[in-house]
Amino acid sequence: MTNHVRIRYIFTAILFPFIWENVEAKEPQKVTQSETKFHVTLDYHYNFGLATKEKWWNNGERLGGHSLHLTALYNITPRIATGIGIGADRYTHPDFNTIPIYGTFRYSPITKIPKGYLYTNLGYGCFANEAISSGWMWDLGIGYTKMFRKHFGLNFQIGYNLKEFADIPSYRYDIDSENTVITYLGKVKDLRHSLSFGIGMVF
Repeated sequence: MTNHVRIRYIFTAILFPFIWENVEAKEPQKVTQSETKFHVTLDYHYNFGLATKEKWWNNGERLGGHSLHLTALYNITPRIATGIGIGADRYTHPDFNTIPIYGTFRYSPITKIPKGYLYTNLGYGCFANEAISSGWMWDLGIGYTKMFRKHFGLNFQIGYNLKEFADIPSYRYDIDSENTVITYLGKVKDLRHSLSFGIGMVF
């Protein structure tokens, strides 16, 4: 399956809940239980890389990435929610690991689709070491939550992901027939732009 076909399937799956919500909105619904103000979500995201600031040799491999985010959400009003979260992110080709701690904000602007929302996340990669990169993270997109029970549902998101990788060591390799000379050039920063497709569980 090509990347374009895979993205088309993911995009269709993300948009399906919005279409279903519009169909359900035409039917009268009864509210049988009060809304819970506090939820925890566990989301998986695939980050389809678009571009990077630095030029990397990646042997023709597509920029990619996988993210697992745990978020605690509090509904301030039926249309506004905010929260904090922590993630474990792996970006590929080139490969970087990061553990972001972030704040999130959600707003539901359309009355007829109360479970659809706009979202933004802002955070920073913590616990930096030789294997984990620091740097800012920012997300912006749309999402939809479908609750099946008071404390169980599914969450869908599609959006834009901007990730900074800070303090990347840079080297120059001078190779000849006898030996290789490696020169340390200092540290650089990189920015990666990605499309993010997410699905997760709400508790």
